[in-house]
Amino acid sequence: MKLWCYVKNRMLQNPKRTISNANISITYKQLIKYAEKTAETLTKHKYGILCDSELNTAKAILSVIAAGGTCVPIYKGYGQAQIDKILKSASVSYLIDDDGVKQISSEMPETEDLSDVIFIMYTSGTTGIPKGAMITEKNIITNLQDIQKYFKIDNNDRILIWRALCHLAPLTGELLVSLIKGLDIVFCEKGFEPAVISKYINKHGITVIAGTPSLFYYLCNSRNNAFPALKIIVTSGECLTKSVAKRMLETFKYCDIYNVYGLTEASPRISYLPPEIFNKKITSSALKIDSKINSTAKLSFCETNEYISVGYPVESVKIKVENNELLVKGSSIMKGYYNDKKLTDRTIKNGWLHTGDIAEIDEHGIIMIKGRKDDMIIRGGMNIYPSEIENAITQDARIIDAVAVGENDNKSSQKIRLTVVCNKLTKKDVFYICKKYLQPYQYPETIEIIDELKMTGSGKKIRNN
Repeated sequence: MKLWCYVKNRMLQNPKRTISNANISITYKQLIKYAEKTAETLTKHKYGILCDSELNTAKAILSVIAAGGTCVPIYKGYGQAQIDKILKSASVSYLIDDDGVKQISSEMPETEDLSDVIFIMYTSGTTGIPKGAMITEKNIITNLQDIQKYFKIDNNDRILIWRALCHLAPLTGELLVSLIKGLDIVFCEKGFEPAVISKYINKHGITVIAGTPSLFYYLCNSRNNAFPALKIIVTSGECLTKSVAKRMLETFKYCDIYNVYGLTEASPRISYLPPEIFNKKITSSALKIDSKINSTAKLSFCETNEYISVGYPVESVKIKVENNELLVKGSSIMKGYYNDKKLTDRTIKNGWLHTGDIAEIDEHGIIMIKGRKDDMIIRGGMNIYPSEIENAITQDARIIDAVAVGENDNKSSQKIRLTVVCNKLTKKDVFYICKKYLQPYQYPETIEIIDELKMTGSGKKIRNN
């Protein structure tokens, strides 16, 4: 229960701060009392957590942590078939929903030691065999300590959490860090609804919000994009293009903007780009505070690349690139995948987590993510990363958003299908834009124009291959 003691002791420093949704508000003091009282009724088993309300999810997670059990948070948007797969894969015997705790199976693994595992986080999305990352108390505490060192929030702030807590980005990087820093926490439980999120920001005087670049693009282009109370923005979950970053700087001109990067398997934060670089406030005082790189380097990677850097690794991790893939090592790296030693051994080798992300590290230690290894398109012997295509063509202001995927054609290479959201363009117009910004081997064979891209519950683009 090291994590519970760590979080509880910090919450007690701000007992009157609140956590709320549209229907209820409770203080930190009340939340601690609820979690510990509920924990008395729980055992050190695995608990699937499947609530409609994210506030209830937060209460359930804290209760299981207080009991020394293992949380298996599940996203309702997966649908019942995938939920059943996860429950079976994790051998979950107890389920916590909005109505409380219920036993769903009497079967218990005979030999299983999860005494140090606080979360099993499923990362497979909605298809395929689920894979559960085992995250320990040490993993989470290490990551929280890393985040606190660069994330300038305090008990005068109010954070809006709109993403489901079955993802570690909002769980560690928003909920838990906010609890230990004493923020008022407001849940918007409508999912990826930019118009609703926009209203919540102003209605509740929100000063801090995190989300994907897709969310912030929509907020920038909403009818009411004035957010006078907003001070801090965190973007993650997708490659941030230069065009969206510039739009964010124009709209959120008084905000500090962080671009961060992480993976579930790393608990999740791996790196961060601080606001003084993102905002390009290159001053002598800033350089004294951050002497790792010079002003020329700060300008070059922000202004000359199609994508925005994800910055420095957090303090506890080591990084390197092998065969173009980013590898990460440190105390926040998961214990392994639940009940899957083969996959664990393929993913963690000699203590190094193989992220599956194509990356570069410059001479100043700054990380550039170029795309996912498993999204790679192979055409005529050329390796093509979809994000490079997407980032390049969205430099044209008429292209609002784009997704590129490879399609097999029963030959040695793949065809490229490009789906775009755009303003009053024909397929011919889009192809001319492709010719302007892409190399010939990157040209799409198929172009589709739609009104809106499909998004996951956490606001990421869905790639339908």
